[in-house]
Amino acid sequence: MRLASGLLCVLVSAVSAQSGSDGPSSHHVQRRDAKPQSNYTGVIGTKLQAFPTWFVSAGSDVTIHCKAHTDEKKYGDKVYLHLAWTDMRPGNRTKKIVASRPASAGITYELNPVTHEHQGVYTCDDNGSLPEVYVLDWHSMLWVEDAPPKASMDVLSHNRSQFFSNEAFTLGCQLPDDNAPVEDDEVGLLLVAFNDWTGTVTECPGQVSSDHRLSSTITPVYLDSYSLYWCENPAGDRSNSLNVSIASVTVLESPPLPVMEGEDVMLRCFQRDRKTKEISSSFHASYYKNSRLIDNRFGRGPFDQEGNFTLRAVTKADEGVYTCKMPEAGGSFESWLSVKARPVEE
Repeated sequence: MRLASGLLCVLVSAVSAQSGSDGPSSHHVQRRDAKPQSNYTGVIGTKLQAFPTWFVSAGSDVTIHCKAHTDEKKYGDKVYLHLAWTDMRPGNRTKKIVASRPASAGITYELNPVTHEHQGVYTCDDNGSLPEVYVLDWHSMLWVEDAPPKASMDVLSHNRSQFFSNEAFTLGCQLPDDNAPVEDDEVGLLLVAFNDWTGTVTECPGQVSSDHRLSSTITPVYLDSYSLYWCENPAGDRSNSLNVSIASVTVLESPPLPVMEGEDVMLRCFQRDRKTKEISSSFHASYYKNSRLIDNRFGRGPFDQEGNFTLRAVTKADEGVYTCKMPEAGGSFESWLSVKARPVEE
């Protein structure tokens, strides 16, 4: 099926854990707390996690946990948490409750195996039975990869998927060669955003389409966010997905798309001066894989003169979640490095 003129480029925001979180399964699941505006007798903060990850292939096994992680006044036995699922296929926003339990017990929901029917937004919230208790809801997207994807999404402006606030970057979605050119004024060409705080989809401004490619230049303003981008048409054909995080001080440069076995991969840590806003790479960065230190600057690893770290001739064993950290600036968000097998020569 062709990717038609109704191509959508979808943004999904999901907040990420910083370096030093509880392992690779926790990336893009750490939630910022917010205090309610009214006078409530108690506040329950929720946490939504998927193991091993929110981004899976059809046939994988996934376990979703919805639980209370802050409950100072011990309302967990009285408040019931709901785990809701919203179908996010084009033209469909069906929402239903898939599990409900006391907040003190939490919810464990298994998808064994995952199919494309399971893709959508999962929400961890309460049933509203105690209106005097404020429960922080949480929305996350479960993405089920298409094999192969119908189009190719990439970061056109940088070789990374982490950016600073107010740092512009450009995303592009390349259509298959056999598609007719997409005109700028064609009806149905939309850029939309999924807001993880509200669980709603809204249209984003600014998009350009020409020569089999849809592109958009984005200047993020919100800090500590983790986003998922992909292309999709009204028929449900999709591209690959791209995770993009927005930070204030430290970002990691690593390939946003899968790399081929045998290639060298350079990791680079950038920092932005809090006062001057100048961006520079750091010679004193430490690099982590799955929250474990893999090397540091002082003569123990393959660093170049600028302090960049290179993974030589990568294999599937190098696949994982990478971060960097600097003593003066702190840690970056997490980036997933994917390694694909080299095609077998006949």
